Amino acid sequence: MSVHPMISMLAPELVLIVAASLLLIVGHSRRAFVLDSLPALTLIALGVALWLAIGRPGGGIRSTHSLQIDALVYYARWITLCVGVLIVLVNRHVPAARERGEYFALMLFSLAGISLVAVADDMILLFLALELVSVPTYVLIGLSRTDVRAQEATGKYFFLGAFAAAFMLYGFSFLYGIGGTTTLFGSSAAERSLAQLLVDQPALRSDPLTMVGLMLVLAGIAFKLAAVPLHYYVADVYHGAASPVAGMLGFVPKFAGILALVRVASVIDWQWTPATFWLLWAMAVATMFVGNTLALMQTNAKRMLAYSSVAHSGYMLVALLAGPGLASTAIDAPTRNGVTAALFYMAIYGLMNLGAFAALAYIRSPESDEPVDDLEDLAGASQRHPAACLALAVCVLSLMGIPPMAGFLGKLYVFSAAIAAADSTPHPAAMIWLVVIGVGNSAIAAAYYLRIIATCYLRPALGPGVATRCDALRAGLAICAIGVVGFFAFPNVLSREAGRAGQVCAAARSERTIGQTAARRTTARESPAASALPRE
Repeated sequence: MSVHPMISMLAPELVLIVAASLLLIVGHSRRAFVLDSLPALTLIALGVALWLAIGRPGGGIRSTHSLQIDALVYYARWITLCVGVLIVLVNRHVPAARERGEYFALMLFSLAGISLVAVADDMILLFLALELVSVPTYVLIGLSRTDVRAQEATGKYFFLGAFAAAFMLYGFSFLYGIGGTTTLFGSSAAERSLAQLLVDQPALRSDPLTMVGLMLVLAGIAFKLAAVPLHYYVADVYHGAASPVAGMLGFVPKFAGILALVRVASVIDWQWTPATFWLLWAMAVATMFVGNTLALMQTNAKRMLAYSSVAHSGYMLVALLAGPGLASTAIDAPTRNGVTAALFYMAIYGLMNLGAFAALAYIRSPESDEPVDDLEDLAGASQRHPAACLALAVCVLSLMGIPPMAGFLGKLYVFSAAIAAADSTPHPAAMIWLVVIGVGNSAIAAAYYLRIIATCYLRPALGPGVATRCDALRAGLAICAIGVVGFFAFPNVLSREAGRAGQVCAAARSERTIGQTAARRTTARESPAASALPRE
């Protein structure tokens, strides 16, 4: 008996969804040892899914049943599941015993949604996958804390998320009206798909209906990325959520948004019209400036890191605006391929952002005995928690982009890819200015990042403090800090896989164009009507 192709292609995602469903059922048990085992069961499910994802070769492109498996999917699965393990570790202590089943089940559902975003070859599936990423996070914020701030954050996040989802769905309806199909790429040249239609009729890219559809979809994706102008929820949501949940929010929706934007840009062969180019350009500039400027004005550590996540979305938009680079020259190199640079940066950002929030969860305020919230709570923390403050400093310096931290390589790759793309874009001066603005914003960001480190190491201690007693949290924090330094020393481990994922964007574009040209020639030769036409 042969396995159905959909089951074979979606094996890692099915493991996560089935495990999440089981956790929801087992979580109703009243036995303490059963509830205590739920985090371990969650890690086992992630391990099995990771084994299934890594054990499959990543060469070529397979498409069937509204699914597309390529190198981008393998990279997305690998990064999602590895960071997912760290997310579970740092969140081990957060939920109450009676909420552990729902808490870790929602995490698995959200992580499965990221993989489904990468796999989706259909607009409906892409939309549902993005909602599978977002909806569990709405509930997790409310489960993580019991105070009024968490409830307020849940409400704001939910209603703004529904608003952004409506934008995206409305945009997809315009694209469906243009192409008459929900298929994005298709499994063959003969199958009707939006990408193939745009290859056959390039003028459709500048059609007003296509433009409106793309802009509405970009607005929906901007919410996932926390990019301007859909960034208003970020500070309140991060402040209201528990620190480990805030660290998860900095990775899960953002990575899903990056993958969705890569797929949508691949549909139009990365050929931005002037309107969409300048929209993304303005969005990237505003996101960097607004994120860093508002972070400078904060005295709350969580709100500061929240606005920092907005600025980092701007850096990633710079890389995606650069596109997959030139197919004739080392398109898999992160300094030449903007998609590769963005994917590398996203993985590193997941580590350093989660590590920073994990440190805030570990260090507790000497006054309230609660996890660190305000910046003042970190005063003299290095004297009480030297190891945790060292890990926090490593992650913050990486966010700043200082060597020898992997964040430096991430920003180097992003800005180098943007400079390389200036030669092939219709707006070379705009790309150069984008790099200048990005570097300037990195310098601005150093002011508030250094405030965090200076408060830990230069301020006198407020009093004796205690740490969160959770071995899993300490292990997750240590792995994040070690990973940030390790990927600077050995970047090829990550950049090679990111390169394969970035290369598929340009390779698939070339294959579709060549395939469509060959199909049109074959149709012209075989059509009796075509052969009966007089030659000029």
